[in-house]
Amino acid sequence: MPRLAAVERAAARQFPGRLLPPALRAGAVPLAVLREAHLEGRLWVALSPRGLPVGFAVADTCDGDAFLVELDVHPAHQCLGLGRALVARVVQWGRAAGHAALTLTTFASLPWNAPFYARLGFQSLAPEACGPALASRLAAEARLGLRERVAMRLALR
Repeated sequence: MPRLAAVERAAARQFPGRLLPPALRAGAVPLAVLREAHLEGRLWVALSPRGLPVGFAVADTCDGDAFLVELDVHPAHQCLGLGRALVARVVQWGRAAGHAALTLTTFASLPWNAPFYARLGFQSLAPEACGPALASRLAAEARLGLRERVAMRLALR
């Protein structure tokens, strides 16, 4: 699990500073959060042919729906279907848990963010369509300096 931070930081370097402040670019999902997600079956890791972590997804719940907390694929391993495969695992988890939808927050304009999720069937949510916890997440992201964020939803039933 400690190696997942390096994957996350490598992926974060692709984001322009106008959208992701440099201070946040150096951050990573805390190890305690990863451990808890692993123990609860909410962490999935993509491995290279050599068995090294090259991508991961973390899920949780938000407003009663499944929620994609984090999805990262190391730039050297992108465009190989790993992101799609990780999202598919989160979708399976959400369906198995009985959630009606999978939600997430992401950057609206970057091709590997909202447009990527739209190709997987996610739809952008208007601010008034967000539940209170999802709206709170977007507001917290804005306070941290993240720009051009949007919430998205995929129906699971």
